[in-house]
Amino acid sequence: MDQIGKILLFRDVIVQGGFSHAARLRGLSHSTVSKQVKALEAELGVTLLHRTSRTMSLTDEGRLALDCSRRMGAHIDELLERLEEMRGDVRGEIKVSALVHVGKHVVEPAVATYLREHPGARVSLTLDDEPLHFTRDGLDLAVRVGRHAEGSLIARKLLDNDVCLAAAPSFVKRHGLPKHPTDLAEWPTVAYASGAVDISVWTYVENGEFRTVNVSPVYRTNDGNALREAVCAGLGIGYLSTFSVRDEFASGRLTRVLPDLELPAYEPVYMIYAASEFVSPRLNAFVRCLEDAARSLSPGSTRV
Repeated sequence: MDQIGKILLFRDVIVQGGFSHAARLRGLSHSTVSKQVKALEAELGVTLLHRTSRTMSLTDEGRLALDCSRRMGAHIDELLERLEEMRGDVRGEIKVSALVHVGKHVVEPAVATYLREHPGARVSLTLDDEPLHFTRDGLDLAVRVGRHAEGSLIARKLLDNDVCLAAAPSFVKRHGLPKHPTDLAEWPTVAYASGAVDISVWTYVENGEFRTVNVSPVYRTNDGNALREAVCAGLGIGYLSTFSVRDEFASGRLTRVLPDLELPAYEPVYMIYAASEFVSPRLNAFVRCLEDAARSLSPGSTRV
């Protein structure tokens, strides 16, 4: 490995949070990564990292090397992407992260369209509801509910996130329908819950004022898709993102509950990416597919 390769590998060790993570990213062994970083230190004549069996920390020289390696990597990436643009190709891999329920309804359709239109492209999609680690995970784009853009990241609104109350016809047949939102406290409900987030206080607007009703869910889940399926199975009334049940309303699998009730929207869905003077053709193409998928979920749109 030449010196530039070693410098970029050193960057990966720090950005990825350790030798093992960098080795996994590069498809190398832990020992190979360690040897290459030691060789770089020998070539530069400095110590870049203080290492113990449990921890590692940067020296002053290491911090300087990391800063330079990041800029070097960015220049190399830009060179490759500009050459790609000059060829007019949409090729190579993009790494995307999305929340689970948003991924199913917005990102997965966009991926399918993107790969059909660009056979030379590849996508690595991670679906989880964990906190966003954009740089650490080497992402090109993330899709999240709410703004999660810090530092050099940009958040651009992709989709409004309206809320609705829904129930399955089988549930309505057994239980009927509430006549007022306060009735929901006595009705079987299902709710999203994950860690400190427990959406069992449902907000609505009445006479221009925000009001709440505390429900007692018969079923809680930390997966938005599982929540939708529980409502479809007739387990209870759900307080859901409208985009996630658009098809179910259209097919009659779900029906609206208190359809005239005003419900405040959740935070919008955003796509998040790194600020740059140059955006690669592959990322531009994927963003277009993502925007098309989001538009298909907007009120009044028709799926093709």
